[in-house]
Amino acid sequence: MLSPHPPRARAQQGVVLLVALVVLVVMALSTAAMLYSTGAGTWLVGNLAFRQSAVASGDQGVEQAIAWLKTTSSSSPSTLYTDVAASGYHATTTDMTGSQGPAALWSAIASGKVSLAADAAGNQVAYAIERLCSSTGEAATGTCSADPSTAECGQSHNVNSNTPGCTSQVYYRITVRTEGPRNTVSYTQAMVAL
Repeated sequence: MLSPHPPRARAQQGVVLLVALVVLVVMALSTAAMLYSTGAGTWLVGNLAFRQSAVASGDQGVEQAIAWLKTTSSSSPSTLYTDVAASGYHATTTDMTGSQGPAALWSAIASGKVSLAADAAGNQVAYAIERLCSSTGEAATGTCSADPSTAECGQSHNVNSNTPGCTSQVYYRITVRTEGPRNTVSYTQAMVAL
């Protein structure tokens, strides 16, 4: 005979609900971590792009400084014997010590710098040129950095010697500071021999 009352359902313990909530919380946390990671990656790539843009703009500053040096050395070489602050030129060098970085060197030479107009990317470029000499005036042996290949100039050699001719070159260090968007600061240096 059939019972008029259906069998009584057992009381549920709620364990399934608890497990489902824990899984849901773990999934939400992993989703948030993934979104943060993706955002950080995008932010990092954006910063690298700004840095690369600043370095490329710094190259423009180096090229302009080289152009000024070439023009001045060919048209009026004696101009390079003394400082020309309006052109960002220093007739002597400022040496960095082991504890200094590019920012400290820039502070020492920034009094005479040339600032270029901001480029399309918003980078502001400034450069300074230093002649690698310890004193002003005409470049003399012993006061300026010398080309290693001319270190033996003035000594006698065999006729068949491979020693290069004794041409005098003066070395210049160009330091470029580029400020860009998102507080990007880039330093570029180039050595030039004329």
